[in-house]
Amino acid sequence: MNDDATLRDDEWDTRYFGLISELAEKYASRYEVQTDELLKKRVLKIEFNGANIEFKLTPKGCWFYTDNPQCRRSTSSWRRMGWGKSTKRRSLPNYFAEAEAIIILDQMG
Repeated sequence: MNDDATLRDDEWDTRYFGLISELAEKYASRYEVQTDELLKKRVLKIEFNGANIEFKLTPKGCWFYTDNPQCRRSTSSWRRMGWGKSTKRRSLPNYFAEAEAIIILDQMG
C-alpha cells in the first residue's frame, strides 16, 4: 500500500470514529430509548437522514441493515455483544451511532 492510500485511510478512519463519538454524545437520550425498545421487541426500524435502518438482536449480538435510496447503497453489519442483556444495553448506543455514521459518510460521498 502506498503512502497516499494509507493517508486517505487514516483520514477516513479519523472522520468515521470522530463522527461516531459526536453522534453518541449528541443523541445519547434517543439511543437510550432505542436501546430499551430494541431489547423489548428484538427488532427496531428507524429512518435517519432519508435512509432506513433495521436493527435485529441475535442471542450473542446485533445486526443492522441500511437501505439508503439517496446513494443507492445498502450495508449490513453484525457485532458480537455477548449473551447478557446488560452487555447489550452498554453496547447498543454506540452501535446506533455507528449505523448513522455510515449513512452520513455515504451521503457525503
